[in-house]
Amino acid sequence: MFTLKKGLTVLLIFLMGVCSVYAQEKDWIFWQQKFFQENIDKASNPEEAHFWRTREPHVKQVQVTATLPDYPWVEVSGYRNRSSERCITCHDGISPTSESHPLEFGCTVCHGGEPESINKDQAHATLIFDPKAGTGKRNPSSLSVVEQSCGQLYCHAGHASEDRNHIQRSNKSMMNTLAGMISGLRYQWAGQNKKTARYATKEISDQDGKVPHEWGALNKLEKLPYFSILDIPESEKNSLQPVSKHPSDRLLRQKCFQCHIDSPPPPGQYRSQGCAACHFTYSKTGLYEGDDPTISKTQPGHAKRHKIEALPKREMCVQCHQGFSIQPLGNEPSPVKEIFSTPGDGEEEPELENSPPLETEKFPSETPAEKMVSNQIEGDQKQVNEEFKPDPPTRKEPVANKPEKEEKISAGAKELSLFAGKGNARIDIHTARGMDCIDCHTQRDIMGDGNLYSKQHQAVEIRCETCHGDDNSYPMISKVTDSKDAVIRLSKHYQGTPNSVGDWMAVSERKRRLSNVKVQDGKMVVVGKKSGRVYDIPLVRDKQAHFIPQHRSRLECTACHSQWVVKCEGCHTTMKIGQVELNLEEKIPIKIQQPALMIGPRGKVTPMLEQPERHFSLLDEKGNPVPALGSEGKYRGKYKKWQFTNPHGSSGSNLAYSLNPHSTGTQVRSCESCHLSPETLGLGKGDLKIGANNSGKNDLLIPLNRSDKQVQASAFDPQAKVSMRGEILAGSHQVNARPFNQKEITRILRVGNCIPCHDQYGDPIYKDINKSYAFERTLEHRQLRKQILNSRLTQP
Repeated sequence: MFTLKKGLTVLLIFLMGVCSVYAQEKDWIFWQQKFFQENIDKASNPEEAHFWRTREPHVKQVQVTATLPDYPWVEVSGYRNRSSERCITCHDGISPTSESHPLEFGCTVCHGGEPESINKDQAHATLIFDPKAGTGKRNPSSLSVVEQSCGQLYCHAGHASEDRNHIQRSNKSMMNTLAGMISGLRYQWAGQNKKTARYATKEISDQDGKVPHEWGALNKLEKLPYFSILDIPESEKNSLQPVSKHPSDRLLRQKCFQCHIDSPPPPGQYRSQGCAACHFTYSKTGLYEGDDPTISKTQPGHAKRHKIEALPKREMCVQCHQGFSIQPLGNEPSPVKEIFSTPGDGEEEPELENSPPLETEKFPSETPAEKMVSNQIEGDQKQVNEEFKPDPPTRKEPVANKPEKEEKISAGAKELSLFAGKGNARIDIHTARGMDCIDCHTQRDIMGDGNLYSKQHQAVEIRCETCHGDDNSYPMISKVTDSKDAVIRLSKHYQGTPNSVGDWMAVSERKRRLSNVKVQDGKMVVVGKKSGRVYDIPLVRDKQAHFIPQHRSRLECTACHSQWVVKCEGCHTTMKIGQVELNLEEKIPIKIQQPALMIGPRGKVTPMLEQPERHFSLLDEKGNPVPALGSEGKYRGKYKKWQFTNPHGSSGSNLAYSLNPHSTGTQVRSCESCHLSPETLGLGKGDLKIGANNSGKNDLLIPLNRSDKQVQASAFDPQAKVSMRGEILAGSHQVNARPFNQKEITRILRVGNCIPCHDQYGDPIYKDINKSYAFERTLEHRQLRKQILNSRLTQP
């Protein structure tokens, strides 16, 4: 018995020793020794290796002596009442966060914690993080806790100038609310009867007293309901939560919320949440590449380095906006190995190539410009806007020219004549030149302008005309008169020469100055925020290329200049009663096609995002379709591949969505691709029969795909968005957006009758089309047409 007790005692002592050694190897001495060894291994010469080999572990600390740059009376140490911090005792080698967050800021002003302790548990006890994020204690910028870190007074909140209050603006941004995505899906799936947003990822209201309803801004958004009580997380079951019993709400939460900036990314992807979602770079593997010895280099889920990117790279944007990832930036290799294209049957895939470079602009010697004075007030300063006056032409070459070597995503056959880049992703002209997303989009476009919006087009203030002007006028510009102007402060973070008093800056649609589009050496230029490159801007008024009056007034620039649009293949979703997780049949994520057209929310013709019909199946516990009952309890069928009808009576499972596909090219689509193409008009694929009556009453489209007709589901092509009579077949959740009506379809197709003879854009008949139609009815025109047709028949 004594021997047994002795043996157990020895074993216990041994285990205590092992545990003690294991505990000790994770203390501050262990991490410093690991840091020394890593530097010994990386040493480039014996002297450097000797230096690290002879280092002794010791407690390190940083004196928090910094003051805020714009508020020198505000001491950073006052935020946590700590004048010295010992965090680098363990975290030695961690990268400086940024120039604006120097070492003298310390760590706790952002991360919280107990910096005087060198015991991990004690030091990390009060760290700022969101426990629901599931990413550990590393991120203090999750929007649920950000007011304790980035959102502290005089950091990125609490300023007199609203453009500096990034936290308040980001909270109300569409990246956070997802109001457009939520309202779109719920309206399409008959979950709400209005297109205007009602719900967001969380309940939020605009309480600053400035709600521009004329821009589409909202007073408040409610929290999205849960589908059922089974979907409510444990942390929220003790409080009253809304329940809708509508399947769209489960789909939104489980699948769509992965693009919400305060949510973890989908499995296999790596990014952070909150502010860090855009301002910290992650590698594709999610592995840490810095020198902090405490951060694992084999466990994925860490930023590449502990470094803030004040100006996010394009690769950050395409993490969520994946439709744009198929084209590389400038000469960078394509981020997508394979692109699924959809050329027509029997067609060879044309070659993918960068768009040609912009030419040096040559301005006329005299260009009258009408000045416009605006009463717009930005801050406390009166803003004077006027139309840009180009200088006479100079011989100065543009700073940014065509890249020396153009990358091609893939190789293929020669260009098709009917459409520029049909079936392939020709690189957007801005992207091909090396421009980042942030070179066009302002911080208000991305982080919000402090208002709550329903739809994306309402939240974006940049337009093509902002930089390029239009046929009748040059871009509007505004002179900087105050040294404290935001465009001066922001430009200090850019590469190149900052803006200064006296500069003339371009003005957005909402009368706000852009910080990197300006007049320089008598030209309109855009300055790359990260690159510092200067790009000359071609001005539409000088080109005199828009010859047809109807195009000038009725078309968005993107209607002709967009080379392709991403095609969403849709999905078939199945839900079983009692099962919380959705069964989602994933489709190929990225396909492209020739843009079809529709009327956009601003009343002009725009490219259309087309989607196949979306289906939904509701099954019981045994996997059988659940009966669908009408309002009176009568049997209507089963929820097997249910096609939704939206509240306006058109198909909710068939979507027509207006967008800017960011595939701009200098080469425009052909006249035939609009005026002789039923697909472009949203009619679907088929044989077009034009009747003799100009009213369009006798026009007919015989669909190629007659599957819906055979099952008596529809007489039209399954992809059709509208009928020849103007009957709307597809839903659109954007206010004022719609497919073409019968009058518009007839007018567009009528021009197609002229194209066989008048196939040049500059043909004078298009300058006054009504006068040309009047001549078309005369005997003289008939004789000319007969003469031309006969001459073509006799040609060899």
